[in-house]
Amino acid sequence: MGSSIGVIPYKTFSGNLFNRSFDLQKPLRGQIELTYRCNLHCVHCYTDCFNNPADIKKEMTTDMIFRLIDEIHDAGCLWLCFTGGEIFMRKDFFEIYGYAKKKGFLITLFTNMTGVDEAIVNRLAENPPFVIETSCHGVGEAFDRITQVAGSFERFDNAIRLFLRHGLQVRVKTKAMTLNRGVLGKIKTYIESLGFKFGVSTDIQPDLKGSYKTMTYSLTPKEIVALEIQQDEPPFVIPAKAGIQSDSCLHKDNFLDPSLRGDDIVEAPHIYRCGCGANSFLVGAHGKLASCVFSRQFEENLSCQPFQQALQRVFLRVRSAVFLGDSPCRDCKITHLCEKKPGMMHFNAQNPEEPVKHFCETAHLKAEKLGITRELP
Repeated sequence: MGSSIGVIPYKTFSGNLFNRSFDLQKPLRGQIELTYRCNLHCVHCYTDCFNNPADIKKEMTTDMIFRLIDEIHDAGCLWLCFTGGEIFMRKDFFEIYGYAKKKGFLITLFTNMTGVDEAIVNRLAENPPFVIETSCHGVGEAFDRITQVAGSFERFDNAIRLFLRHGLQVRVKTKAMTLNRGVLGKIKTYIESLGFKFGVSTDIQPDLKGSYKTMTYSLTPKEIVALEIQQDEPPFVIPAKAGIQSDSCLHKDNFLDPSLRGDDIVEAPHIYRCGCGANSFLVGAHGKLASCVFSRQFEENLSCQPFQQALQRVFLRVRSAVFLGDSPCRDCKITHLCEKKPGMMHFNAQNPEEPVKHFCETAHLKAEKLGITRELP
């Protein structure tokens, strides 16, 4: 009798793959922003600035996305997320989705749910994605106030119940901000009534054209820390790959293209300590490759070069970014508690090396709760 195949938890399986891909610099997971079109105008949305006819005309064609999917598959990617904007605003969405499914990707879909009808749900039920993720930032009028579209919560509620009736895997996220901080308990009750676990995030970033208007809806550092402490999960978790632990990932032999080998990399503390530029990527709707949604200053245009070449260039530039000045962030010991994304700081020509008061205060409040004493920069 042959031996049976062992079974391991999905969390262990994915963790092992991510750790290996981190060491090998393989793009194991990626996001493609299929469009910036959206039927909502959420106040905190960082892509809504591109939700206009002129910018929408610049978006990738179906054929370009097909070519991109082929190249991403050949690069070894396993997890692929389609996001927007609102993905179902593209008339060719199911062509793109079906093409990617045939390649064998584990596909996540991000949708606001409010444009979903029974026909869409039926097609997804016939060929299900790995998971569908959505956001619930309010209930009733509170939801509509954030989306700035009347009746959007009712459409959201109808759609999510439709997905559940068809047995599709759904996850719900909530962004805490000034417009819903007083109704988080009501949101929690609603989400849990649907059978989901309630979880809150608080990070809000500038929009993709550099406006900080979105961040005016951010909670204060004290509110953020108090909220995170209340959650069931440990509030301040240090990720396994919380930073680049050695110079091995910067070794020139890690780059396949000799013209991209970083022989002149400076020995100095890295600006990016989050694992950015190691095993994940983002492709914007205009065909620009970046390392993640928060870091777009090192973009490469995919219309004029292969995906793997562009990826090497982006990864090299991110991993080569080092502190050249004497910023307090340079030797900070609590960066794992800080939500500052260096890529954000390139908006409006801000210095990515310098601390940002909001994130700095929040990190030090977290450190205080953990019994870590640090002097504010």
